[in-house]
Amino acid sequence: MASLSFSVKDVPPEGTRVACVVGKEDLQLDDNDPGIQDVLALTATIRAEEADFLVEGELNGLLLHECVRCLETFAASADLSFQAVYREPGRRGAKEAEAAPGDSRAEETDAHSVIEQRIELQEMLREQLILSIPMQPLCSEGCQGLCQVCGQNLNVQRCGCKEVNTRSPFAILQAAFKQSQKPLA
Repeated sequence: MASLSFSVKDVPPEGTRVACVVGKEDLQLDDNDPGIQDVLALTATIRAEEADFLVEGELNGLLLHECVRCLETFAASADLSFQAVYREPGRRGAKEAEAAPGDSRAEETDAHSVIEQRIELQEMLREQLILSIPMQPLCSEGCQGLCQVCGQNLNVQRCGCKEVNTRSPFAILQAAFKQSQKPLA
């Protein structure tokens, strides 16, 4: 199990480099979160700035998705670059200190909290992973999906079902519109 917790006292001014592998347990992913095939490779740099800690890096590996057309599980490459700011509660970064109180720029930076002098990467990495999932994951662009009648995966085998009439529910309105566009004789 990889340690994703770092003491701010252990971060030198030039920064510290992190290279490890993380698994489902390390990121505390549950059944509704994206699946991981084996482990993900994490490389990151943690640098101390004026009042903040900047974490930059990459998370690489294979994620498991469910195709929205055929419902089969497939693996897709994940090459996630991330950048996050960690700040002790009550402290303001340099950009925010320059902004006047009430200025919208003062709250522009979305920072993670340094808790008890520790930088915890686990939640931030979990968020990055979840946000990387496509809205409509497809196993391939040519995926034919499932038969609407019997549920057969059409990528595997054709079924004997007749084609379902997929007429638009707006077909009646289209016909009425076309009828109203005809010139009067």
